[in-house]
Amino acid sequence: MASGARDIAGMDQETATRTKDDENSAPLADGLNRRRWSLIFLSYLPFYFISWLFRRPGVVEIAASVAGLAAFVVLFYWIWLRRGRPTLWHVLAIFGIGVSLSSFNVGWSVYTIYAMSFAARLRSRRLAVRTMVGMEVVLLAMGPLFLNYNWPVWASGVLFGGITGFAGLMQADVERKNQELAVAHEEVRALATMAERERISRDLHDLLGHTLTLVAVKAELAAKLVSRDAVAAEREMQSVAAAAREALSEVRTAVVGMKGASLTTELERARTALTAANIQAEVSADEIDAYPGQEAVLAMALREAVTNVIRHAGATRCQIRVAPSPVALTLSIVDDGRGGGLVEGSGLKGMRTRLSAIGGDLDIVSDRSGTRLVAIAPIGAPGESAS
Repeated sequence: MASGARDIAGMDQETATRTKDDENSAPLADGLNRRRWSLIFLSYLPFYFISWLFRRPGVVEIAASVAGLAAFVVLFYWIWLRRGRPTLWHVLAIFGIGVSLSSFNVGWSVYTIYAMSFAARLRSRRLAVRTMVGMEVVLLAMGPLFLNYNWPVWASGVLFGGITGFAGLMQADVERKNQELAVAHEEVRALATMAERERISRDLHDLLGHTLTLVAVKAELAAKLVSRDAVAAEREMQSVAAAAREALSEVRTAVVGMKGASLTTELERARTALTAANIQAEVSADEIDAYPGQEAVLAMALREAVTNVIRHAGATRCQIRVAPSPVALTLSIVDDGRGGGLVEGSGLKGMRTRLSAIGGDLDIVSDRSGTRLVAIAPIGAPGESAS
């Protein structure tokens, strides 16, 4: 039991450590990627000033260019703080800087290309497409102003702006899909973890419920025998110790999955437990030829059902029958105890969940004449190895 608890605690600790490491490393990696992206992205700014190598700019042009550069850097830093997610006014402001500097016949189209690239990263894809198309239309409308003296700059702004913008849109689509996949992956991992914990909880409930009931019954029997038959009392206490050791082994098995529970073995255990509880056991089982998954599920169902009979039914007789067929394996348990008013607890709910996972069914009828439980496990159904 202590070993099983340590195993579970180790699993939880490993999961928590891995999650914490992922959370700590993600912001660091994201920060490094954004720094690299920023340095590469800003490396295109010097293209604006290339024309100054071949001519001497005027004072007004220098002042306007420096002001435009300063405004762009501020906007770029603002976007960078938002993890590269601009808003519409950021895009339009950068586009406006380029258009405003177009009269100086320099590389003003650098800014409009930046604006197209940022537009592709707007949160709404529809807004991104509309914004990029709108800016391209504005640039095309400005064409006649530059045809006589600066048409190469204008043409490069239209062409490379469109290429950069729509390439960025495709990249943004890929990033959105990757983010959605990452979120879906985390949800699947969380659901898988939750399902595994629920499975362990169900298995431990059934294992310990049955074993502790058997231990309690045999301990009470030994207490009654100790004054009359010390040898018999000792034999019952040895049986209690064997049951406790077996429970430890089963708890460890439950942690990794109850895949190999034997229905034949469980039938013998049921007979022993019912006899120890002074309940006449009638066990009938034809040759069992089922898949391991179906047999394991029915073995766990038998264990829980017998535990309920001993604990709650107040029965004097219990009939257990296993009947295989070409399509299903059927387990029926009938007792003559006090029935009626049946409320399904975690044990019966776990039994129903296991059967449902392999396409099986559970039917329970409880009235004054007793309780009848029928569990059906289809042979060869999907999920046959479920537990």
